[in-house]
Amino acid sequence: MGSTSGWPNSYVRGLHAGVSTPIDILDRLTRWATGRRLDEVQRIVDGYENEVYRVRTTGERDVLIRIKRFGGDLDESLREARAIEQARSVGMPAPELLLVDTVVIDGTAFPVMVQRAVPGRALVEVYDGLGQHQRHRVLVQIGRMIADLTGIAVDGDWTARTASEVAKRRAERDLVITAGFSDHEFDELMAALDRYPDRFPCPDPVLCHGDLSPKHIFVDDELRVTGVIDFGDTHAGSPVDDLAVLRVRGPALSLDSLLSGYRRTDIAGFRQRLDLHTLLIALGSLAIGVDENDAGCVRRVSLLIRKILAALHDDGC
Repeated sequence: MGSTSGWPNSYVRGLHAGVSTPIDILDRLTRWATGRRLDEVQRIVDGYENEVYRVRTTGERDVLIRIKRFGGDLDESLREARAIEQARSVGMPAPELLLVDTVVIDGTAFPVMVQRAVPGRALVEVYDGLGQHQRHRVLVQIGRMIADLTGIAVDGDWTARTASEVAKRRAERDLVITAGFSDHEFDELMAALDRYPDRFPCPDPVLCHGDLSPKHIFVDDELRVTGVIDFGDTHAGSPVDDLAVLRVRGPALSLDSLLSGYRRTDIAGFRQRLDLHTLLIALGSLAIGVDENDAGCVRRVSLLIRKILAALHDDGC
């Protein structure tokens, strides 16, 4: 798997190039959150919402300063913080929160979150070096964590959210066609998504991470999952949502191993439901890839969509 090919893409690099937080503000935030002065700082260019700095302080684990420079408000940060605490309550190794507030930079107030850095290395960095049994061991843990997260019931209207997402996918027709799909294939994909909410309703939504990927999952040298980060897209959703997102973000990961940990796969129509939800996520990712001229993303996601379309044909969907 290695590092994500071509990431950050030119769009994300350009987004981050336009901002920079002065070192004195970073030091003040560090002292506010930890009581210690900033010793070393490293900027992390990644993502669409946050300007991120990894800060080292004397005698403590590193902290991450995440400033919402590119959209979002304090309510969103507080919602993310709530989701992190809920995830920690069921054993998911989400980050320890040290500060959620606002910071003024050049006269503008931005939401800021300071959290303890999780131990270990990102799965995307180590996966290629693992043997088959090692990969299975890690993925079973991840599947189990996703299942545990689905035990947290939250308020939300899944039907309305899904209808909105399907409408967005329909509006992205030209981008999907540009990626190499025919008009007939696009119509087939949309017909499947139109049937999805009625076939597999979700009257009782659960807490979803929303952006689970090999970049956001950390493991240590003993192959224990030691961290899950970036809850900015958390929402009330389907129990298969995070499985679907991880399937799109990490197509090289063994779905069978993930499901061995997830366990709750004996429900009638489970794989069809997972395929349809994955399709909903994948089409959105494909449109973003085309829009941002991310050829690697377009190639990977197109292959996954065609695989799912073939499976849906086989199932008579």
